[in-house]
Amino acid sequence: MKIDFTGKVAVVTGAGSGIGFACAETLASSGAVVAMIGRGEEKIRKAAEMLKDKGQVHPYALDISSAEEIPAVVERIRAELGEIDVLIQAAGVMTGGDALELTPAEWDRVQATNAKGTFFMMQQVVKQSMKDRGGAILNIASMAGMRGMVPPMCSASYSASKGAVLAITMQAASEWGHRGVRVNAIAPGGTASFGTGVSAMPEGPGGNPPPVHNFVPTGRVMNTPYEIASAAVFLCSELSGNTTGQVMVIDGGASIVGY
Repeated sequence: MKIDFTGKVAVVTGAGSGIGFACAETLASSGAVVAMIGRGEEKIRKAAEMLKDKGQVHPYALDISSAEEIPAVVERIRAELGEIDVLIQAAGVMTGGDALELTPAEWDRVQATNAKGTFFMMQQVVKQSMKDRGGAILNIASMAGMRGMVPPMCSASYSASKGAVLAITMQAASEWGHRGVRVNAIAPGGTASFGTGVSAMPEGPGGNPPPVHNFVPTGRVMNTPYEIASAAVFLCSELSGNTTGQVMVIDGGASIVGY
C-alpha cells in the first residue's frame, strides 16, 4: 500500500540537512505540502530550492532553541499553508566529550534545542492546530538517550537531552491521545549526514551504503538519512494509525548484540 499525504500539511524541523532534509523530501514526494524549518534563513532557502522538483516545499527560518519565537512561526505556517497534520522533529545539536569537562553553558545550549525546543514546538503545533482535529508527531531521539556511550561519540548533555525527548514523547502521547494526536519517536544509531548547500544529499533512498561491520546483524553500524525518513513517514501515516508513545530503534541490530 502506498503512503499518500496528498492534501496534508507537514512541518519538519532541522530540514536543512541530514535526517530532516530526507524527511522533507520523502513527505513532499508523497504529496504533502511541507514547511521546512531550519536555523539559518539562507541555508533553509537553499535546501528548499533543492527539493522544488519533488513537490510543494516552503522554507521557514527558526532557531527552535528560542522557544518564544515558536508560536509566531507556527501561526504563520497555518496562515500560509493551512492547518498542520504532521510534525517531524529532526532539529538538534550534538556535542561529544568527557563529562568532567562539560560546562553549564554547553549543557544549556544542548538542552535548549534538543529538549526545550522539541517540546515547545510540539506544544504549539498541538495547541494551535491539532488539539481539536488530531494529527501525528514524530520526534527524532537517539540511542544515546537509551544507553551509555563512550566519548567522544556523545556527551552527558546530548544523552540527557535525547533521554528527555523520549520522555516527553511518551508523556505527550499519554496526554494527547484522546485528542487524536499520536506521538512517536525514532532512536537511530549512527546516521550519515549530508549538508545541503555545501554538498548534495546521496542520490536515491540512501545513496552509497556506509561501511560494513561483521559484528552487526545487518552489517552496518551507520544508517542513511533516507532509512530514518522512511520509518518516520510511515509512523506519521494512516498505516500506523493505532501506534502512539512508541520508540523505534534503527541501528542495524547493533544494540541487540551489545554493541
